[in-house]
Amino acid sequence: MPQDVDFRIPLPSRRSPDHQRAEAHQLEWPRALGLITTEAAAERHLRGAYADLASRFYPHTTGADLDLGVDLMSWFFLFDDLFDGPRGEDPEETRRLTDAVAAALDGPLPDTAPPIAHGFADIWRRTCEGMSPSWCARGARHWRNYFTGYVDEATSRFHDTPYDSAAQYLAVRRQTIGVQPTVDMAESTGHFEVPQRVFDSAVLSAMLQIAIDVNLMFNDIASLEKEEARGEQNNLVFILQREHGWPKSRSIAHLQDEVHARLSQYLLLETCLPKVCDIYDLNAAEREAVERYRNDAVRTVIRGSYDWHRSSGRYDAEFAVAASVQGYLEELGSSRCALPAPAGPHHPSTTHPM
Repeated sequence: MPQDVDFRIPLPSRRSPDHQRAEAHQLEWPRALGLITTEAAAERHLRGAYADLASRFYPHTTGADLDLGVDLMSWFFLFDDLFDGPRGEDPEETRRLTDAVAAALDGPLPDTAPPIAHGFADIWRRTCEGMSPSWCARGARHWRNYFTGYVDEATSRFHDTPYDSAAQYLAVRRQTIGVQPTVDMAESTGHFEVPQRVFDSAVLSAMLQIAIDVNLMFNDIASLEKEEARGEQNNLVFILQREHGWPKSRSIAHLQDEVHARLSQYLLLETCLPKVCDIYDLNAAEREAVERYRNDAVRTVIRGSYDWHRSSGRYDAEFAVAASVQGYLEELGSSRCALPAPAGPHHPSTTHPM
C-alpha cells in the first residue's frame, strides 16, 4: 500500500487541541443512531481513524463543533462502504438509497427511512444551526451533487464501461470525493460564512477545484490495494495505465507531479485573495471570513487529508484486503423504524456553544 508516497505538501500540518477527547468519544454518535451495532464494526471503524481526520480538517474547533466534524467523517465512510458490493453496481438501487438520504435536505424523514438516512438528517440539522438560509441552500446543492455522483459511478460499473480518460473520470469523482461538503462544514463549525459573491469568484472556485483534485489523487493512490482486490477499474492510477500504457509506478509518479503543480498554482491563487476582497469591496468582517476560509477550510482539507491518508488504518494492506472480501459489515441502507435522536451535551440540538 503506497501510504508512504511523498506529495511534497507546502502547507503546515495542524490538529485540533481537543483531538484526544474527540477520539475517546467518537463511537457514541454512530452507536446512538444505530449505525454501528457490533463490536466487529466498531473495531473496523476505529481503525479508520475518522476522529483524527476531523481534527485535521477542523483544527480550529473544539467541543461540540469538533464532534460535529467527527460525526460527519464517521457518516461519510459508513455511507461510502455501503456501495462496496452489489448496490454499488446497480444504478437503480444506488439511486433509491441516495434519494432516501437526500430527502433529509427537504424536511423530516419518515420513521421507516434507513439508518444511514437518519444519520445524515441529524448531521444536516446540526450543520444548518446558526447558518443563513442562503448558505444552507448552497450546502444542499453541494450534497445533491455528491449523491448524484454515486449514481453515475454505479452506472459505469453496471455497464462495465470503465472511464477511458482521466478527464472523464475526474468529472464524476470530483463529486463523490465529498470535499465540497467537507469544506462547507468548516464554515458551520467555525461559525462564519464566506460572502456568496466571493465564493462564486474565479479565484476561490479555482482554489476549491485544486483542493478537490489533490484530495482525490491522495485517495486513489491510498485505495489502490483495496480497489485492486475488489476488481475496481475506476481509479486514476488504473485509468492512466490504460490511457497511456504506463506502468503503475509511472502513473503514481505522474500524480505526484500533478499534485505538486496544482499546489504551486494554489499558493499563487492565495496571493490574489486580497485583491479579490478589494474588487468586491468587502468590509472587515467579510475579509476575516475569507481569510478564515483560506486558512481553516481550504488549506486544512488539503494538508489534513494528506496526513490522514498516510496514517489511517483504512488503507493498510490488511484492512484493504479484508474490506474487499467483507464489503460493509452492517446493512444501514434498508428501511427500519428510526431510533430516537441522541441527546446530551455531545450533540446539541438547538445552538452552538461559543
